[in-house]
Amino acid sequence: MKEYKSIVPEVIVGLGERTEFAEKEPPFKTVTKLHILLEDWLGDDLMKCHPCYIVTDSLKAALETSHFTGFEFADMKVTKDEYFNDNYQLEKPLPKFHWMKINGQKDKDDLYISNYDLYISTEMLEYFKKYFSIKYIDIEPERNEFDDLIDKMIAESKGQNK
Repeated sequence: MKEYKSIVPEVIVGLGERTEFAEKEPPFKTVTKLHILLEDWLGDDLMKCHPCYIVTDSLKAALETSHFTGFEFADMKVTKDEYFNDNYQLEKPLPKFHWMKINGQKDKDDLYISNYDLYISTEMLEYFKKYFSIKYIDIEPERNEFDDLIDKMIAESKGQNK
């Protein structure tokens, strides 16, 4: 059985106006076309823009030739926010970014989502730590009362939808 850790990657704020959802009315949960309005980038190879995960070109290339599972890649649009040039502090060019769709299952794949939380196998996490920049990733973040309330509301809504 695989061991997992919950993680929260560096957050890039800003779904762009060209993002499209499968749902026609709120709550919007399923992104069908992703557009990121980039305000800054701190340099990590794995990022989050709720409800989506973004990777750099180098991480995508490595994962495509790896044995890790639970994801697929899709095209996305990236534009810089009007304040990007004021915020961006790194002395390196901005890489190409890719949408990493998480489609894994617990105990089968290396990545999966449960109750909006991302879980990664310890083997894949060690691979990321060794070869990629994940300085701003939060590993095993502490849960609080708000998280518990959200989980309860999700469980109740699933019960009502049956």
